Amino acid sequence: MRDMFIDIRKSGKRPLWIGEVIWAELNAAWGSEEYRCLGSQAQAYEGMTSSTASSFASSSHETLHAQQISALQAELEQVRKSQADWQAQLQAQIQMQIQEQHNQLLYEMRKMREHMSGKEVAPAEEESADSE
Repeated sequence: MRDMFIDIRKSGKRPLWIGEVIWAELNAAWGSEEYRCLGSQAQAYEGMTSSTASSFASSSHETLHAQQISALQAELEQVRKSQADWQAQLQAQIQMQIQEQHNQLLYEMRKMREHMSGKEVAPAEEESADSE
């Protein structure tokens, strides 16, 4: 999953499965000073470990790994939060659409019933207030 988000970040193109709000949050996080510092630090450590691996102290490797793990955990937590926000937004939209369809159905049923009895039909907005 990490590689997938790295590819998405590098491409700069929003996949269809990521909502616009979440995409904006991800871009804000990726563009933050903290994120850039972590990336620069990771690149510096990567250069040190590849050229001086034998002279690099074991504790320094452990510190580097701990920092990398911490950075990845923070990124994962941001992604999880964004996903939870997206799911909540989607659920709210679905609930609103269901309520609108329910109100429309009630209105149509009332309209049909009143048409059959010869009465006037109230607008759909009043129906939604009656159904609550």
